[in-house]
Amino acid sequence: MTVADPRIGWVESPLQLINAVEAAAGLDEATLILLRRGVAQLEDTSRWLEPYLPAGVTLAEAASATDPRFRDASRRLVGDAFSGQFRAVVTATGTRDLVVVDDGSAALHLAAVLAGIERFSRMGQRESAVQRTLGSLTGSRLRAAARAGRITLVTAYADHPRMPAVPGARIVPNRYAWLRSLDAQPPVDLRSVVVLGSALAVDGYVDAARYEAWAAAHGADATYLPHRREDPAALDRLRAAGLAVVEPGLPAEIVLGSARGVAQVHSLPSSTGATLARVLPVGTVMTVTAVHDEWWTPRADQTFRETLAYLARADEAESEED
Repeated sequence: MTVADPRIGWVESPLQLINAVEAAAGLDEATLILLRRGVAQLEDTSRWLEPYLPAGVTLAEAASATDPRFRDASRRLVGDAFSGQFRAVVTATGTRDLVVVDDGSAALHLAAVLAGIERFSRMGQRESAVQRTLGSLTGSRLRAAARAGRITLVTAYADHPRMPAVPGARIVPNRYAWLRSLDAQPPVDLRSVVVLGSALAVDGYVDAARYEAWAAAHGADATYLPHRREDPAALDRLRAAGLAVVEPGLPAEIVLGSARGVAQVHSLPSSTGATLARVLPVGTVMTVTAVHDEWWTPRADQTFRETLAYLARADEAESEED
């Protein structure tokens, strides 16, 4: 791995951290990954990953993306191109040489932005005037950088049917080769059936009561892996319904990638369909349940609903192929 002039990364979630390490390993680049301080699970995930990090990859905490190490870097990596902090940095300093890794299915939306198909905004959210102003400038600079060949997108969605052609940008498939290569003991014990917690309820896109009924319907033989931001009261209700709620403090890619004896994984549509299909042990079947129309709340706009519906179909097809 090249060690001169390391790339400097900024990540704000456990999944972004895993994908940043995968990118560094796959691109064979020395990389310092800065972790946003105070994010749930991020510290635990970094602690678990550190013994296995590729040569030349190091981790450190930072208060914000304006940290001089990231702000002044000539070569950057970012986990969420729609982050308000990243927008502020790009507005002040430009894009430079940039690697973008997956922050879930937003990778498809970002590619559409880079291709000039969609405007720069966080999918499924109504942004403030300030966010829209920063987003407009950030989007223009990212599109110009892509045309100039200065953007690399490392993504599990590289071969996805909805991945558009992005003139000038380099799109590199993330096959999770590094994570799959790890010889690690399972961090927790799981039942044969696992239900993945979803951010859709946490973020108010689907009705919480309907969501909890879906999760509880998998019965007492199932382990429930919560999303890292789930309400403790909701977890208590799921325990009362008979689910074994396990909070490992680590992302599902790590927990399930090293699991033993898991036969079925159930989820709502999300980035897990693309990532877990590549890390689940052989023989484990993943089922993605489409969100029923009556589950949606007014916060989920039509574009968001259509994207999730498409992901449910695509993820189910990919699971069947595997």
